[in-house]
Order: sequence, then C-alpha cells, then structure tokens
Amino acid sequence: AARDAPSVSLRRTRSPVRHTHTHTKMISHVDASSELLWQLTKSHNAHLKTSVNNTRFSNEAGNLTAEHSFKASGLANGATAVDIQELADAAKAATVVNGKKCAGTFRSQVGETKLACAGRADLEKAALARVSALHKAGRVARAN
Repeated sequence: AARDAPSVSLRRTRSPVRHTHTHTKMISHVDASSELLWQLTKSHNAHLKTSVNNTRFSNEAGNLTAEHSFKASGLANGATAVDIQELADAAKAATVVNGKKCAGTFRSQVGETKLACAGRADLEKAALARVSALHKAGRVARAN
C-alpha cells in the first residue's frame, strides 16, 4: 500500500540573488493520477468561480467549456488538455493552440485544432466552437 501512494519530494532552494538574509522557498512535485488531482482540487482552487445561483465555473488554462467538471478540467487533465486563446496584436484573426501559433485561414486554424484534439475526441466540438468564436470576434473587431 505504501508503494501505491504518490511520491512527494520537497527540497529547499536558495534564491539566486544573495541578500544579507536567506530566502528559502519550498518546491513540491507530486506524481499522482488525474483522478486524485481532481479530488484534491475540485473543492478549492484559485480558478473556481461561483455564480449567484451556485453554478460553478472554472477559468483555468485548458478548460474549453468553463464548466467545473473532471472532464473539462485543465488541472486534472493537464497532459491531454487543449488550450485555445486569442493571439494578441494580430492583424488577422489568429489563435494559439497549446502554445503553438495558428495564423492564416480559418480552415488552417480548424485543422490545427483538430490535430490538437486527437487525444481528446470528446473536446473536439468545444475546441472548434472556441476557434470559431475567436475568429468571428476578430472579424467583428476589424469591421468596426
């Protein structure tokens, strides 16, 4: 049973800047399953937002639908999460999919999004909706 427990390693590191007093910070690394991470973070995390009628939303990176669930969580599913953001300071509508810039035609952005969702077919529809909404918002902003 002790072997199945997640390994936690804590080590102290010193700040690279030398001062008259010593700054130490704790760095932790936990190797755990996504189910365990979800159980630990579902009640309390910095990205959790609750509306007036107790509906829970999450604005974490990798959460395409903003719903607070295991399936949509970017924290619990970090390895397979799909993150789509608008590329700032772009002349045309462009997106960033998992850290990779996707500029060009809407069709090429859709192709890159489908490639990013290859491991998570359940997120493909939400990812394509996000790319479409960002592309439409870019067109509206340029038209005004």
